[in-house]
Amino acid sequence: MPVSAILFLILYFTGLILTFRHPYFGVATYIFEWHNHPPYQWWGSHLPDFRWSFLISVVTLVSLIINRKKLKPLHGADYKLILWLIAFTAWMYFISSFFAIDPKESFKKAEIFYKLTIQIFLMMYILRETKHFRFVIWVMLLGVANFGRIAYERGSNRDLGVIAPNSTEENAISAHVAAMLPFFGLYFLIGKNWEKVVTIISAPFLINLIILANSRASFMAVLVIALLAVIWIRGKLRWRVLLALVGGAILVLTLANEQFWQRQKTIDNYEQEGSASSRIYLWRGAIEMWKDHPLGLGGDGYQALVMDYVPELREIMEEKGAKTVHNTFLLVLVEWGFVGVILFLGFLIHTFLILGRIRRDRFKAPSYRYYVDAVAIQMGLIGILVAGIFHNRLYSEVIYWFGAFAVALRNIQVDEIYHNSMEELALEEVESIK
Repeated sequence: MPVSAILFLILYFTGLILTFRHPYFGVATYIFEWHNHPPYQWWGSHLPDFRWSFLISVVTLVSLIINRKKLKPLHGADYKLILWLIAFTAWMYFISSFFAIDPKESFKKAEIFYKLTIQIFLMMYILRETKHFRFVIWVMLLGVANFGRIAYERGSNRDLGVIAPNSTEENAISAHVAAMLPFFGLYFLIGKNWEKVVTIISAPFLINLIILANSRASFMAVLVIALLAVIWIRGKLRWRVLLALVGGAILVLTLANEQFWQRQKTIDNYEQEGSASSRIYLWRGAIEMWKDHPLGLGGDGYQALVMDYVPELREIMEEKGAKTVHNTFLLVLVEWGFVGVILFLGFLIHTFLILGRIRRDRFKAPSYRYYVDAVAIQMGLIGILVAGIFHNRLYSEVIYWFGAFAVALRNIQVDEIYHNSMEELALEEVESIK
């Protein structure tokens, strides 16, 4: 058995055992498994066909029931964000039952979202301490760093050598990595010494992965994140951000090859570039589909009808198979209708409002890391949504992870602010008595 498979088993079952001690280990192990899903790894054939993610989710739920008294009580905890996902899941089942073009596939998509909703609630409910939150974040970042290592060892142009659940091609993987860059960048600037070391070592591998993916959408996401970093981050930290961005630009110029720059140049003349111009036809077809089916076609409904609505690409699709819409927001509109769009946007807007409150209250809590984590989540979420304009990211788990992280971080911050205010009041009372 390969060393990679043995190492995975050791870490996975260690996490599984630790989950019985505290459920936050289950959240971390779930994210670890996502980044190392055995069926998608070259070494996975040496392991049994096992429902790895399902098992850790069930154990996490059991641990939560058993160890619920171990969870730190939080004052003013708010979990209303999950209502958007619950409503979206219910709507998916409704459309699948009565309006879906392909009910079987549509119910599969609804089931994916149902399981995702449960997992996201577990994340936002279980993470109640800063050290637990930070541990989970670092499991995620190390998983992403490992993507960079694999791409360096096994990847080539447009073939990264690594995939993950609901991210089974280079555009999706590179978008996921791009969304994590704000964490790497900000943790390098304000983190502890070991955090600085890990992030600076990881950076060249991550940039190399994005270059190998040669995804215009992910490159645009990186540019948007860089612009937001300059605009949002102020004070002395802004100059450090600018220096870090210069360093990143130097890495890109050093690592990028001619193939990368040739493909990126097609952003300017997309009408003459095949894959880019085809998206225009696909998007127009999506609008026409929605006009005919305003409540939605159900999961995979677009692909079932695309040849009828996009005649310009019929010949290509008859040869290579039906294309998808290549736009997250249009995918929601076509598959789940205007109600689905409202629920999806409601989740995103609510998440941004929560992150805005964390940033607003940064001076009320002594830890600067609340602000840094909120900015990293905001930029990462915007980055993957920018990539999602050109690719389907509706079922990308990281979008919803960010929502769960936002809720957990806000609840931890509110609790700390409350207890600090109580301590200040107690001190004032003592002083008044004196």
